[in-house]
Amino acid sequence: LEDTQAQLELDRTFLANLKKKCAESDAEFEQRVKDRTTEIAAVEDTIAILNTDASFDNFDKTVSVAFLQTDAELSASQRERLGRAAATLERAAALTGLPALSLIATQARLDAFTKVKEEIDKMVVELGKQQQDEVEHRDWCIDELNKNNRTTEAAYDEQASLEAKIADLEKDMEYLSTEINATTAAVAEMQEQMKRASENREGENADFQETVTDQRLTQMILQKAHDRMAQVYAMLQEEPKAGAPHIQTSGNATDPGNGPARFTKYEQHTGGSRVVSMLETVMADSQKMEDEAHRSEQDSQAAYENFMKDSNKSLRQYSETLVSLAEAKAAADASLAMTKEDLKSTFTELEGLNSALGDLKKSCDFVLKNFGARQEARAAEIEALREAKAILSGMASE
Repeated sequence: LEDTQAQLELDRTFLANLKKKCAESDAEFEQRVKDRTTEIAAVEDTIAILNTDASFDNFDKTVSVAFLQTDAELSASQRERLGRAAATLERAAALTGLPALSLIATQARLDAFTKVKEEIDKMVVELGKQQQDEVEHRDWCIDELNKNNRTTEAAYDEQASLEAKIADLEKDMEYLSTEINATTAAVAEMQEQMKRASENREGENADFQETVTDQRLTQMILQKAHDRMAQVYAMLQEEPKAGAPHIQTSGNATDPGNGPARFTKYEQHTGGSRVVSMLETVMADSQKMEDEAHRSEQDSQAAYENFMKDSNKSLRQYSETLVSLAEAKAAADASLAMTKEDLKSTFTELEGLNSALGDLKKSCDFVLKNFGARQEARAAEIEALREAKAILSGMASE
């Protein structure tokens, strides 16, 4: 971002300088066109005035001495050369539209050779400078246009790269948001399952406690019944002691005498043993159910503890995942914001480059499109001037 802002500042400075230079060039060009137009009009008016019959008649009366002397001093060969030089300059003036050439052509007909050659030399130097200035301006235009084109292409490449990066970051943000939501939902589901497991465990433990209590109560009742039954059953099984001999005559209506009479031998009642056995069986079944309830409780508690242990481990992993996802999303969000700022700067840079290109075209299109023709025309002017000077120099040597 800092590099982009620095480059943007440089581009803005370049654009400001370019606009200033283009404005100065446009002003100078308009002034030159205005001055050239004024010059052309003045020279054309001057030539028209000097070339009228009335002017020549007046010159014969007023300035004929100098002209006549010059003309008198000229040989036929020199007059021919003078005419050729003037004609050469006039043709060049007609082809190029340069008023200075027309003026020099007139001077060639009227002024001294030395003054005309001085004017030709000045004109050649000026045209040469114009040629060089135009070449430098053309080269500057080509260089600036190429730099603008390269910078614009780089900016468009940067724009495409930033837009692709933004699309990728937005896709990453969407993926990370989906993952965060899914992980959060998984945490909520896991916590709900842990809550249900705790409630189920609590219910199972309550059932266990009730079952054990019921079975132990049953066992107490059965044990009590068993003990009582066994007590009675044991008394019945004891061997009876022999009583006094029963003498029938020993008693009367109110006195049993030696009685009671001795019973016959006691036999064991078979139904009592079956009742005791049944009680013992029921007690054993109750104890078995209690033992089974203990085993079931232990298994359930172990399964519950393992489930809670695994669930807590999963929750820690989910928590770590959420932290990582949140950090990744924050980083992606920051990168997305920075990339959007870079893209905004790139758009600004492209706007500046496009504006600079428009100013360059205003300053350079005419020069680039007409460079060859203008260089050839100016070279023709210079060549005509040199040819005219050569002709005049030849006259001077005669």
